[in-house]
Amino acid sequence: MLSCVSVFSNPVWAQSGIRGRVQEKQTPMASATVRLFRLPDSSFVAGTLTDESGAFSLASTPGNYFARIEFIGYQPVKTAALQVRSQALDLGVIQLSPTSNSLKEVVVQAEKSSMELTLDKRVFNVGKDLANAGGTASDILSNVPSVAVDVEGNVSLRGSSNVRILIDGRPSGLVSIKGGSGLQQLQGSAIEKIEVITNPSARYEAEGMGGVINIVLKKERQEGINGSFDVITGHPTNYGLAANVNYRRRNLNFFVNYTLAYRNTPGRNNLYQEVYRNDSTFVSRQNSRSQLKGMNNNARAGLDYYFSEKSILTAAYTWRTSKGKRFTNLEYLDYQYQSPELLATTKRTQDETETEPNSEYVLTYKKRSPVRATN
Repeated sequence: MLSCVSVFSNPVWAQSGIRGRVQEKQTPMASATVRLFRLPDSSFVAGTLTDESGAFSLASTPGNYFARIEFIGYQPVKTAALQVRSQALDLGVIQLSPTSNSLKEVVVQAEKSSMELTLDKRVFNVGKDLANAGGTASDILSNVPSVAVDVEGNVSLRGSSNVRILIDGRPSGLVSIKGGSGLQQLQGSAIEKIEVITNPSARYEAEGMGGVINIVLKKERQEGINGSFDVITGHPTNYGLAANVNYRRRNLNFFVNYTLAYRNTPGRNNLYQEVYRNDSTFVSRQNSRSQLKGMNNNARAGLDYYFSEKSILTAAYTWRTSKGKRFTNLEYLDYQYQSPELLATTKRTQDETETEPNSEYVLTYKKRSPVRATN
């Protein structure tokens, strides 16, 4: 005996819930978000996205609800209270309107890249890095690729110490006479960029045949009054102030730079050395603790006269004074290897105080030749 059983199910539209269609004018909106919330506590019940035709359907139990329809770039729509019964409630066509905001002003400001490559040099822009602002010229140079700075502040370029250091494109006695210590007294907040020339041309003296490092100090050239002020603090003790101000009117540009820095840097060093003599091993240990305090003042003022943008006469005066104090306790311990008895103990204290005033007058004329295009 053959029996046939037919099973019928209600379509989704017949279930309890809501349904409808989302459009912008006559255009269906696909992927619009539809969410259903229960009243009166506004708890979330269900959510879905519209299909390609803009249609949606959400199942729910009978009760009171409200729906929220959203799409990026369009004003959201919140329905009135909906009473859902045993059959799906058809909301019909829901229209969304695009949002329009009137912007007052948009300012796009770009920072220079940290490194720029040109035909004859590499330029490293110091920028607004707080670590650079709180350090010295030696600290900044130690972060430049291919440049190394030792503990005494001596600079080498690609392994060669035959380096010529310039300030604003010209020799400066404040750096060349004092060497590494001069760089340690130059505040990083006063430096705009560092130019590294690894293959100097014949215009540079033989002293810089290993390379040339040009430190360019900050100096604005915009019309009117321009300036920046920095307050620096760090640990170990590192306090500083910096001011860079200039005033330009037509062909004249007046500039003033001032930096003040105080540092109190602790140091520690341990040295272990073995010496072999007559089948015996002797050990020498050296322990040291140091404190280096320094107060540096740098002031620079001058003016530029622009005959043209490529022809500039500059007169500047720089005054610098530094006061430093180094206090070190040294202890030397000499004994025979694996022997608890000391052969000798030496203790030494170093107390050094140094005051160095410097001043420099500079008068330079700079003219840049126009670049000629060649076919």
